[in-house]
Amino acid sequence: MLGIFPYLLPIAAVSFGSAAGAPVEVVPTGTDQPAQAIGGAAGNGECPTGSTGTPKCYRYASEFPPESAWMSLDCLISHDRADMVSYSKDGPDEADNAIAAVQAVAGQAGIDPRVAFAVMMQESSGKVRPIIGDWGKSYGLFQVQIPGVPLCDDYPVNQCPSSVITSQVEHGIYGHSGRDTAPQAPGIAYWLEAQGGDVGRAVRGYNTGSVPDPNDLTAASGTRSYASDIANRLVGGLLGAQHQYTCPDF
Repeated sequence: MLGIFPYLLPIAAVSFGSAAGAPVEVVPTGTDQPAQAIGGAAGNGECPTGSTGTPKCYRYASEFPPESAWMSLDCLISHDRADMVSYSKDGPDEADNAIAAVQAVAGQAGIDPRVAFAVMMQESSGKVRPIIGDWGKSYGLFQVQIPGVPLCDDYPVNQCPSSVITSQVEHGIYGHSGRDTAPQAPGIAYWLEAQGGDVGRAVRGYNTGSVPDPNDLTAASGTRSYASDIANRLVGGLLGAQHQYTCPDF
């Protein structure tokens, strides 16, 4: 299975705790500790304040904005961190650990951390204690459908271990191989490779588990505007905890 899906996280890489958030020891792939630096890809000049414009519908893969149009990681973080810590159940240290984990794990997986950060914001608004979504099936920062993902719910505010937060990020980026009792759940890195690095198609696959139409990114179940929402986040048109459907329901 791992030979077919090289980015899927082996079970041995994570010691799974209970869904209630029992303490676990997690060693991120390729490092002994989660990164602590909060910097990122340096932007040119000052970050714009607020949204950069009215969100638009990026319906087709050909319309998905190129990397040159994306905001820097520093700017994305500066826009979204305030919303991450505004949630009364989370604390600033937890938000910073989530940001650091995204940078570290994305770097290990060889993917642009801006994509991972945008997906995290889309899925959970960067909350380490989000509501379990999809009728009790989706967990953590990346709302993965992988039972046993370590959660922060039973820890006091601002005291969720960085190892637990890093594990949530690893599951979102690497996914799960489908061995043992947990279902196969490819992560962002898998979808980026499977779609030849095409970000629009990759996030379409992450949301729905398939890319029914490689041209029309709204032609799917799940959140039909998902790829467009991610595109708007990357260019600054959709920020923080906003969950605006940027394409109409065709």
